[in-house]
Amino acid sequence: MSGARFFKEMENKILSSINTSMPARVLSYNEGARTAKIKPLIKVQISEGVYQEREVLENVPVLKHRFKVNGGAPQEYIPYLQSGDIVQVVFSQSSIDQAQKGQLTNPSGRRFSVVDAVIVGVFQ
Repeated sequence: MSGARFFKEMENKILSSINTSMPARVLSYNEGARTAKIKPLIKVQISEGVYQEREVLENVPVLKHRFKVNGGAPQEYIPYLQSGDIVQVVFSQSSIDQAQKGQLTNPSGRRFSVVDAVIVGVFQ
């Protein structure tokens, strides 16, 4: 293997290990807890030409939204997801455990982990 090809494969392996954002299919939704079980729709590359499906993610938080409608008072809207919905998921650059509670936190060793996934919206 040439040096250039080696470094290109290394670059691809590193970049494919960084989770930023991707679409996923909702498998189930717990409206009370505002969490979902989802299946990411983009495979992970194992080696050149070899891809594997990603694991199902459970208890993924779903963000609520706050809007002012027609100049009225701000209202919070809690998303309603259904099995089969296609959503966009983002992965925090550090652990969201304490930040979800409103607590200031130091960066953790967890970087762009699927454990720190959050659903931000619905495609369809």
